[in-house]
Amino acid sequence: MIEVLFKRTTSLFTSIKEFSTRPDIADDCFLLASRCIRYCPQLFIPSAVFPALIDCAMIGITVQHREASNSVLTCLSDIFDLANSNKGEQYLSIRDSLIIPRGATITRILVAALTGALPNSRLETVAYALLALTRAYGMQALEWARESLSLIPLTAVKEVERSGFLQALSEAASGADVNTVILSVEELSDVCRRNRTVQEIVQGALKPLELNMVPVL
Repeated sequence: MIEVLFKRTTSLFTSIKEFSTRPDIADDCFLLASRCIRYCPQLFIPSAVFPALIDCAMIGITVQHREASNSVLTCLSDIFDLANSNKGEQYLSIRDSLIIPRGATITRILVAALTGALPNSRLETVAYALLALTRAYGMQALEWARESLSLIPLTAVKEVERSGFLQALSEAASGADVNTVILSVEELSDVCRRNRTVQEIVQGALKPLELNMVPVL
């Protein structure tokens, strides 16, 4: 029943436009997915629909609807935090086989969300998703973040600002206070949103809407 339900729902969301048109359905879908991941991963993670859900979530990260956006980001965080869920640890290899090939793209979309693709009010939720990803994948996730930041011209984000952000991620991945990351995220976000020209340069470099149109096979 779970597989049929999510197969039908994820088929509705093939672009960000569909998320914007049906935000209530997206909200309900990812709220339910989060609960499945937390409480019955044995029914959900090995299912054939799980890869489609991840691709669907990648498309929906930048949806502007607040509740739908929060549900998508929370679901991704739960996937990254799978080891903390009930019986989730035994399914980490399945998760990794799906997230690692998509990791660079997911990170790039999250960085875009932090730097202007989503409103400032979503920063904490996006930051937690990025932190969860970093804690799950360590140095690999830091490299994904470094690659994403390297796309942004130095005229928009200076090297010292990039380094500070990456250092905060590294410390958080090692168990430092999450507030360290939030503060660093806010600083990077402020730099990238300081005026419309800079924000357009950053989003033009990261191109989140182009990335989340094509699922990773």
